[in-house]
Amino acid sequence: MRRIVFLMLVVALALGVPERASAQSCTAVASAISFGSVSPISGAAVATTGSVSVTCTWPAITLVPNAQVCLNLGGTSPRSLTNGTNLLQYDLYQDAGHSLAWGSIYSGTTPISLTLVKPALGTSVTQAVPIYGQITANQPTVPTIGNASTLYNQTFGGSQTSINAGFYLLGAPTCASLTASEGTFPFSATATVVNNCNISATNLNFGATGLLSSALKATASITAQCTNGDAYQIALNGGTTANVAARQMTRSGGGGAVNYQLYVDSGLTTTWGDGTGGTTQATGTGTGNSQVLTVYGEVPAQTTPAPGIYTDTITATISF
Repeated sequence: MRRIVFLMLVVALALGVPERASAQSCTAVASAISFGSVSPISGAAVATTGSVSVTCTWPAITLVPNAQVCLNLGGTSPRSLTNGTNLLQYDLYQDAGHSLAWGSIYSGTTPISLTLVKPALGTSVTQAVPIYGQITANQPTVPTIGNASTLYNQTFGGSQTSINAGFYLLGAPTCASLTASEGTFPFSATATVVNNCNISATNLNFGATGLLSSALKATASITAQCTNGDAYQIALNGGTTANVAARQMTRSGGGGAVNYQLYVDSGLTTTWGDGTGGTTQATGTGTGNSQVLTVYGEVPAQTTPAPGIYTDTITATISF
């Protein structure tokens, strides 16, 4: 009776311990994670997906048809794509809601865990595990280099990835207990930071006057937000006259015009136009944050036309 009890205990213990015989094994291959083109000044988070393909193989006959697989990804979280010393913060997640970061038992964080089962009529099974990447929102000052689209990347080598597996019949092992690696799955994450600009403007109002016997002056503003390191220039067109060197406001309903001009400088010496007719464009280099440029306007003394409201519409165009 004692011998029977002892044998039953041995069998029970064997069923509870993961089998690591070389007859069965698991491997993993990861796809690259590509965020494509990213404009930091948009302020928006950028999401993408990738996958890890896991394959487990058994002999034709096995007593341990189940595999507990743990995919470990080392490194700190959140992660950073880099170009030289420049950083673009992001992370890799296990869920589409970007709430559970992909981690590793070796750093005390949470690996990806999945169970594969040997098929009844085969010896191997493959499962694709989705990976969810997200670039953190509100990173406007991430720069481009050389005024050109700039690649940021992070490479995960063999020392940062591992696939750990335990084979069992009953009672799956925990990832924490599977400390021996069965292999690695190196991959990279990339994003291309692009030059981009936003532009907006306020109206320029010379107010009201009875006679144009002396000059009227007023200012407006143009706000440019361009990628950090992005050189830009802003042109102002000729408005109604289509002539940047001789602008005019026209009377609502017709029957009159008022000459005026726009300038880059407060001294009213450099006409702001499109580079033709002796005019110049305003230039700058983006910082990722908003930059305000002042438009200086002047209505010179001239013969006063008929009373009324005089307007012109100017189009500001930013090139980068």
